[in-house]
Amino acid sequence: MKGEIAVIGDYLGTIEEFVPGDGTYADDGKIYASNIGIAILDHKNQTVRIEGKIQTELKVGDIVFGEVLSVKKNIVTVIVRKIMGFEGIMDIKTGIYVSNISESFIESADKMFGIGDIVKGKVIKIEDNLIDLSTKDNELGVVKAFCKRCRYPLFKSEKYRDKMECASCGHREDRKISSDYGNVAKI
Repeated sequence: MKGEIAVIGDYLGTIEEFVPGDGTYADDGKIYASNIGIAILDHKNQTVRIEGKIQTELKVGDIVFGEVLSVKKNIVTVIVRKIMGFEGIMDIKTGIYVSNISESFIESADKMFGIGDIVKGKVIKIEDNLIDLSTKDNELGVVKAFCKRCRYPLFKSEKYRDKMECASCGHREDRKISSDYGNVAKI
């Protein structure tokens, strides 16, 4: 039987009900989660375990989704909300330097991103609590963008190559877009 997400220290049951399994521990007759994951209460076999450990920290190589918090000429600040392929929400401040936006030369980061945009990036460096992302790969970049004038969602322009267009006000903007732009269902 599938359960809910459990975090370390969550009460799962008693040793009269279940035998502690993987990802759990017993203390004073009570069973608690020792990992973060899905609590599986197996009444048939009278066991309880934690399955599918949820990743709670970023590591180099992770593909992440986040929201653009601020944009300057040389850096984009992104609040990472989710690691691709893992359950759970997070709130970690990261950055994308202008040199890590694209393989092509980008003069200014503020031309490729807007505040509130949803970004798919790759963690490339973690050092002294500073986390750098990259959107150089074709699969990485903005997956949902908003007009800088009216905040209406942007769509890929059919008329203007490599431009985003606002259906509300008609404003056109540049973005470093992901190859799967608009596919935000997996976030």
